[in-house]
Amino acid sequence: MSRFSPLAAALIASAVFLLDTFTTLDIAIAVLYVSVVLLALNFAGQIGIVLIGAACMGLTLLSFLISHGDNLTEFEDYVGRCLVSLAAIAITTLLGFRLKTSMNVLAESELRYRTIFLATGVGILQMDFRGLKDAIEKLKSGGARDIDQAQELDPGFVHKIPKTVRLINANETALKMFNVGDIHALERMLPTIITADMDKSWKFLAAIWAGKTSYEAETVINDAAGTQLTVLYNVAFPADRPALDMVLVSIMDVTARRETENQLHSARMELTHVSRVATLGELTVSIAHELNQPLAAMITNGAAGLRWLKRAEPDLAKVQSSMESMVADAKRASEIIKNLRALSKKSSPVASHFNLNEVLEETVALVQREIDINRVSLQFALAADLPQVCGDRVQLQQVILNLVLNAIQAMSQASANIRKLLIESISDERSALVKIHDSGPGLTPETREKLFSPFYTTKPDGMGMGLSICRSIVTAHGGSITANSLQGAGTTFEFTIPRETEAC
Repeated sequence: MSRFSPLAAALIASAVFLLDTFTTLDIAIAVLYVSVVLLALNFAGQIGIVLIGAACMGLTLLSFLISHGDNLTEFEDYVGRCLVSLAAIAITTLLGFRLKTSMNVLAESELRYRTIFLATGVGILQMDFRGLKDAIEKLKSGGARDIDQAQELDPGFVHKIPKTVRLINANETALKMFNVGDIHALERMLPTIITADMDKSWKFLAAIWAGKTSYEAETVINDAAGTQLTVLYNVAFPADRPALDMVLVSIMDVTARRETENQLHSARMELTHVSRVATLGELTVSIAHELNQPLAAMITNGAAGLRWLKRAEPDLAKVQSSMESMVADAKRASEIIKNLRALSKKSSPVASHFNLNEVLEETVALVQREIDINRVSLQFALAADLPQVCGDRVQLQQVILNLVLNAIQAMSQASANIRKLLIESISDERSALVKIHDSGPGLTPETREKLFSPFYTTKPDGMGMGLSICRSIVTAHGGSITANSLQGAGTTFEFTIPRETEAC
């Protein structure tokens, strides 16, 4: 149409001029010039439309002067028609100018959107969800109060989604991501993609049910070649399109990012294990001493039992008592070995519910000899109503072990009569709080600032990883760890562990 518009406009303008100039029709023929201005919208720019409008007004005036300029008696009769024609052309030109401006803005916006749609590094799908919206409305009208009840009434509804949605368009990034050649091939994959994660599919339906403007989730799907992809996707439901006839789904392939994060997590766990084993290596003597006590008690009780048996009249009650003491000591030794194995074992974190008071007592028992050798006065102030927390027991043992050893070492240069170690547990509404306070020299402002930084240490033979690992473990449990100190007045480390986390 725009190809022939200039020629059509010129022919119409010529015809109107000839009719207006050389005929005696008693009508405002020049008004027809507005069709020329309207045709100009197809091929002229904003300035061009103004010039064409001005030219049409000029032709109107020229035609009027040629037809009526020499007849003054008719001049006044026809001037009204001329003014009407000029006003119509001027108004049409103004409206055409404004319309062309809007068209240019719209064209630029469409070009910008098209560029973003096609060239962005994120896969974008343009979809029509009207069928899905209608299906959900039918569930509502059928008596379903919410998506949970809808799931009970029609468990297979998720599998109906592919038949109720339509893929309108997809950018090149989306096609490459799913390893398909065209939109039709991608549309054939939709049933597999949509039902890949049933739980998230129902959450997606819940978002539509609730009238939310977007839904975001991460899931694992396969491309056309069967390669597993981890994708982060966002479904945008425009508020101005309640029928959901145009829904944009943006998809980002985060497979490489997740693999890197998994490798980083594995490296962190390896480092945590190495640090734990290194700490146990430092406590070899203390651990041997701790084990020696129940083993020595077992020998003593066993010998006593034998003596009671060898008497002329064996005292079976005493023998039983000795045997029971041996069993209790064996269990105590077994628990110590079990804790040591757990601390030294290389395994993935296992979340469970437990009481931090028990972990504090078990862990401090491993360093009891260090406490005795350094003549540290140990005091417990454990909350009786401490709530159970959720986390990895072994990892939190490592945190406590590091903090207690640091406290003992911090007091090594202090006078023996002022070496005091206070371990507190405090109950909170949402978490359990543990405080470990020593009476050492305290921390300098510079040390306090870098305390939890990796590889920072004040010990001549330290690795500088203990407190950094402690912070990583506590943070991973959803808690926090801090150190408060006044130089010369000791240091207090405190950390919190929430009662409930997603892991439990």
